Amino acid sequence: MLWSVLGWWAWVWVATALAAVLTLVVLVLGVLRRHRPVILPGLPFYLDESRVIELCQQGGYGDIAKRTIREFVKRNTDGSFGFTSQWFKLGRGANRGHETETSYDVHVTANTLLGLALKSLEAQHGMVHADLTAGVVRGDRAWRRTRSPRLSEVHDGYVVVQGKFTVAAESRDEVVLHARIGEHDARVRVVCHDGHLRRKEVPEGPFNVRCLGKSQAWRPESGELVILPIAVLQ
Repeated sequence: MLWSVLGWWAWVWVATALAAVLTLVVLVLGVLRRHRPVILPGLPFYLDESRVIELCQQGGYGDIAKRTIREFVKRNTDGSFGFTSQWFKLGRGANRGHETETSYDVHVTANTLLGLALKSLEAQHGMVHADLTAGVVRGDRAWRRTRSPRLSEVHDGYVVVQGKFTVAAESRDEVVLHARIGEHDARVRVVCHDGHLRRKEVPEGPFNVRCLGKSQAWRPESGELVILPIAVLQ
């Protein structure tokens, strides 16, 4: 009866209602995406905490990051990690001697901050993911419209690379990691400075790594992509 009375106006109303429903679905999905947890799997053995906090602040997560660190400090009021962890320095307190507990505490805090930093970069369409073993590079649509899909051409951008790394060189102040890119002779070079490195946690031999960092330079003469590490997880 309704169709016979309203005629083609009924179709207009139906189309309008469907458009409204689709708009609502898109908005809900967008909200869910913004609030979904962003995880970089693994436990960090390298963390440039000041850069991570800067990334959190750029994305509007600065207050959450600071609260996370305050909670960490509160859990460790005796000043643990001030000497041994080199992350989230709390003063000159002595080590409590509970290595399992302290490692867990510092890893949880580091992973929480990394999740906020990754959310910040994703919101700004500012991150490229690369699987070094498979030779696959991907970014979001905004990145693909304006940038090259080649990892060597991602200049001055943030990347998350995953692959099999080895310790290429070691000195008193730093550990240099290398990873081959696909089947080519090219490789990724990551220099981990001791100030942010839990050196005892660096594995021996080849090991799987995820590294969040900033692409610094492509060196064609040596076939090296130099990445400034922000966090390295195994």
